[in-house]
Amino acid sequence: MELRTNVNAIIINDENKILLIKLKKGHFKGKICIPGGGINPGETVAEAIKREILEETGIELGGQISYYGICELINKKIASHRIVILMYAKGKGSPIESDEGISRWTTFEELKEIENELIPFAKEAINIWKNNQNYFKIITE
Repeated sequence: MELRTNVNAIIINDENKILLIKLKKGHFKGKICIPGGGINPGETVAEAIKREILEETGIELGGQISYYGICELINKKIASHRIVILMYAKGKGSPIESDEGISRWTTFEELKEIENELIPFAKEAINIWKNNQNYFKIITE
């Protein structure tokens, strides 16, 4: 089974909107997620999230970057095990379209309207952030 460490983040702007990305690739193509990705060898978690957010969305992170949780994603069918470090930060600027997806700022009211488009991981990550929790696990058989 392949083990990979990722970092994903809840990014909020000054208007209290959350940054989301509609994915262009992979198993969840066309679905919506919080931005993030793999941590490269020798890269700190903070460096990785800054790089991933900038690459995927064009948004630069400002101020403090905080840890708020950890997630395990296990898919036995494709022999994949991901450990995801969850972070929170403030961001500003206009999101861009990248090779990974189309990003945008979304209000929490709009989030309710697109809930069915969110991948399960993103739903749980947002919920544990809102509820001040710090761990969850998704296993796909």
